[in-house]
Amino acid sequence: MSMLSAFTTQLVNFFEDLVATFPEERDIKMALEAIKGAKKVNPRLILDLYYEHVYKDLSVAIANRDIVTIRAMAQHKIASQFNEMTSALAIFDKHWDSMGVSNQESIWKYLTVLSVLCEKARA
Repeated sequence: MSMLSAFTTQLVNFFEDLVATFPEERDIKMALEAIKGAKKVNPRLILDLYYEHVYKDLSVAIANRDIVTIRAMAQHKIASQFNEMTSALAIFDKHWDSMGVSNQESIWKYLTVLSVLCEKARA
């Protein structure tokens, strides 16, 4: 499996888990469908979106589990633009405080793995 394929598979898994955890979040469902479609047609686009809208601004905050920085960046991105990645970032703003520790830990693990795979796929 290539790094790009591993990245896109993991991103789809992450969004599927978000949909299962937050079924009321329509934007996440729509983002999942868009990501699945792009994975079939242009998987590199998904990697580029993640890199531009998550990795570049938040890789250090993800590594440090810095929720304050991630939440601030999520609020900024949600206010200024919309794409598939911003719907996932909205989770930090809308649901972080009310979700359980196991869900928070799962999100940290996904983001850490996605960041590592992003680095490797872009290398």
